[in-house]
Amino acid sequence: MIVVNPPAEPMSQKDLDLLYDQPFTRMWHPKYDKVGGIPALKPVQFSVTTHRGCFGGCSFCAIYFHQGKQIACRSEKSILDELDRIVRHPQFRGTIEDVGGPTANMYGMVCTNASMCKRMSCLFPKPCPKLPASHKQVISLMKKILAWQKNQKRKVNIFVASGIRHDLALQSSEYVDLLAKHFVGGHLKVAPEHHCNTVLQLMQKPNSETFEQFEKMFAEATQKAGKQQYLVPYFISAHPGSGPEEAAQLTEYLVSRNWRPRQVQDFVPVPLALATAMYVSGLSPNGKHIHIPKGRGEKRLQAAMLQYYDKRNFKLIEGYLGPRGKHKLLAQIRRLQIDSPKTKRRRIR
Repeated sequence: MIVVNPPAEPMSQKDLDLLYDQPFTRMWHPKYDKVGGIPALKPVQFSVTTHRGCFGGCSFCAIYFHQGKQIACRSEKSILDELDRIVRHPQFRGTIEDVGGPTANMYGMVCTNASMCKRMSCLFPKPCPKLPASHKQVISLMKKILAWQKNQKRKVNIFVASGIRHDLALQSSEYVDLLAKHFVGGHLKVAPEHHCNTVLQLMQKPNSETFEQFEKMFAEATQKAGKQQYLVPYFISAHPGSGPEEAAQLTEYLVSRNWRPRQVQDFVPVPLALATAMYVSGLSPNGKHIHIPKGRGEKRLQAAMLQYYDKRNFKLIEGYLGPRGKHKLLAQIRRLQIDSPKTKRRRIR
């Protein structure tokens, strides 16, 4: 028998405000002083959580199960009060690394029908007509934060680093303009996850054309802001339904864009996720047999093809692409490897 408890009901705004208004120290426990603290705290020590939950419904993600798809938002006042507390912290040095949530631009998108709805995703395969996908509230919050920032006696940098849902962002040029002008510190995290639309369908992610539309919108917003900024795209290797051929297509796309992912997420089946059911059963949600990357050899190959620029991966890549006549792609990879700076050891995100 398998007993699966549903996620807890989302907290009310009043309760969420009460929780985040507590006097947290933003420090590790003193017992860790002897070992130099907790390094993982530093990137999030001065970040602000604006909301919980995500209705994206990506098949590989577990947020749906431990936070739910209903968006629970803090009030603007609670968020601004936390900013006040942060700038008074003795260790604060002037940068708030992130103001966001599981998906930063879902703030305020609260669906009154969410508790009754059985859809895993409010966006896939098509956006739900009942979803209040307006950026009005998140834009209001951003403007209030900017006003707060101007009133500070010292310079305070504020960024959105938690990532955004790019298909949602396409619905509001005003949001993207605000984001690019005031809340991006040179790089913005976005998660297209793959390039092959067949794999993206299994991931329950928007197609590659949607990402390219957002890329164009962000570039225009960045130019309008008079800045030089870039997207940092995240990709997943060895997802169910993605075989070496799909990985090679993704590599070809990355090479054509001269993109060099520094971090690669190797697919890991997490409890209850839809992609885990695919991984175990070998079937897609509609019951068709799909390729399941298993074994260290293939998983290493797919991760290596994403980080094609690392010279240490060339023999592995050549062993797959060579026999399949991909000599032109191999020559491009070899040239980029020669031209690339010395690379660090691969990190798996």
